[in-house]
Amino acid sequence: MISIKENAIFIADAHENENRRGFWKFLQALKNGKIQTPQLFLMGDIFDLLIYEIKATHSFAKIYIDLLEELANEIEIIYLEGNHDFNLAKFFKKVKVYSIDKQPLLCKFEDNAHTFAELAHGDIFLKPFLQFCLKSLRNHYLLCFLDFINNLCGFKITQKILKNQNKKQLVRKIPYFPILIKERISHYNTNFIIEGHYHQDVFLEYENTKYLNLATFAYKESFFIVKYGLEIRFHKIELKEA
Repeated sequence: MISIKENAIFIADAHENENRRGFWKFLQALKNGKIQTPQLFLMGDIFDLLIYEIKATHSFAKIYIDLLEELANEIEIIYLEGNHDFNLAKFFKKVKVYSIDKQPLLCKFEDNAHTFAELAHGDIFLKPFLQFCLKSLRNHYLLCFLDFINNLCGFKITQKILKNQNKKQLVRKIPYFPILIKERISHYNTNFIIEGHYHQDVFLEYENTKYLNLATFAYKESFFIVKYGLEIRFHKIELKEA
């Protein structure tokens, strides 16, 4: 079981692309020691599009993959796949990758009480049809076929997806989010839940269960540092402040 260490960093939804390079700046800050941590949790959707079978997504991400592997020599890096970046295990040897089938990931805080937490990108426990579609899209053979079609049409499919992602509104408050979270909590088995995916940047408590939805890093380049004390805290800072 993974223990969440003091000063561990959590990042969700960086949505890195050709026009958005905040995560690259963050990795450079880790490399040169400006930011220091013993442990890095990447909570999914770190890239706008990165899929092992879709070769057109590889060239942009290669320098990130190489640097993450380099950093993993000194830092424990845990990468929970999202719905924009998946089937990643073959990219990495040292970074620990957890697919949607391995989420939620049960971890242990290193506080005095040894509190447990469940981590997930957030695209689990959805409506059955939607969950089926998301899992089907991860099928190796289907993706190989889509890669063939994408190459055949001059990469128009991946270009269209990335173009649409650039237009996407990254921050949008969900008015019924507390109701949604109340329903989601019922599927988990611990009293501390950490997710990305929804871009809400909220901390809620419901019947002794703590739920943290991480801010999207892509918006203000915000990430979270774990601090232990009388209680477990996730201290949010922006990259420009680090």
